[in-house]
Amino acid sequence: MAKKKRADGTGSIGHIQGSPNFYIWYRVNGRQVRESSSSTDYGVAEKLLQRRMGEEGLGLKPAQDVKNLRYEDVRGSYLEAFKIEKKGKGIIQRTDGTETVRGLEQIDKYFAGMRVTAITSDEIRRYIKTRSAAGVTGPTIRRELIVLRAILNRAKKEDKLSKADVPYFTMPPDSEAAGKYISPKEFDLIRENLPKNLRPFFTFLYGTSCRLGAARKITWRMLSKDRTVIELPAAIIKNKTPLTIVLAGGLLEPLAKELKATFSAPDDKPVFDSTNYRTGWNRAVAAAKIGTFEEKTRKRTGVRIHDCRVSAAKNLIDGGEAQDVVMKIGGWKTTSTFSRYNLLDAAGVRKAMKKSGDAVMERMNGTD
Repeated sequence: MAKKKRADGTGSIGHIQGSPNFYIWYRVNGRQVRESSSSTDYGVAEKLLQRRMGEEGLGLKPAQDVKNLRYEDVRGSYLEAFKIEKKGKGIIQRTDGTETVRGLEQIDKYFAGMRVTAITSDEIRRYIKTRSAAGVTGPTIRRELIVLRAILNRAKKEDKLSKADVPYFTMPPDSEAAGKYISPKEFDLIRENLPKNLRPFFTFLYGTSCRLGAARKITWRMLSKDRTVIELPAAIIKNKTPLTIVLAGGLLEPLAKELKATFSAPDDKPVFDSTNYRTGWNRAVAAAKIGTFEEKTRKRTGVRIHDCRVSAAKNLIDGGEAQDVVMKIGGWKTTSTFSRYNLLDAAGVRKAMKKSGDAVMERMNGTD
């Protein structure tokens, strides 16, 4: 190999045996890096070297180092960091002994062995096209790409990639608003048609916005002596954050009194009876003429159980509570998730516009 001598600290340009292209040599943190200019033109090599030396001065990652990175390299770093930061929560153990997280499996299959430099915006769009052709919905693809973006951003934070190496992500649209609103009158009709053993359970869901899975795991140990406060441990909460629920207000105070009057039960016994809760709900919705339910096929239409959670959030918003307060009550961590609920209907928009318009008129008339 032959290098052209240059002043110290400015790198070198030359050939290596068997290649007509010019190569450049420069140092990064005391370590020599060699990179092909992919050209037989010395001027092209000179410009590349100057650019690389400038990047080094700016603290950017050398292109040659990035070129050698594979998907598995940055994926492994992300997974290890995820385990540490989340304290092992969210890690899925595969039957073959390997580990993964939700949304990573399909990304692993598609990008396996791929150089990180090949994960471009064009490649991301091809991934979307491939997954869509397989019948996968946009929101699912979106969640998968969010994981891939997190992997590359993690690599950038760890100085394995520069900002320029992280591509722009075209994202499929997220799912529509996650539920329908059940008005208080509609819920009252549904509750009247529920089996008596299920009424406390669904009253609790509609009044508190508690998740269905967590509500079914509430035990008597979690209730205060007066039965008005429920302390939900992180273990039964989806986002693994403890949650305090207070049974207060016209809908929930009678429920607290009912629970207080209940005979003493073992601490580890579920508070609410949820036996056949899905069938009971579907039948009640149909009986209230807010949907339909076919006993033979089990097909249903109308409001869902999850809509109780949506409705509780909207009732709190309509009651004048700030969004951050509602999010704490319901256990929502991110505004992006919370915003999927369609909490502002025409009546809500009308109320907001009237309030704003009245304030404008007051200022116009000099009353402010």
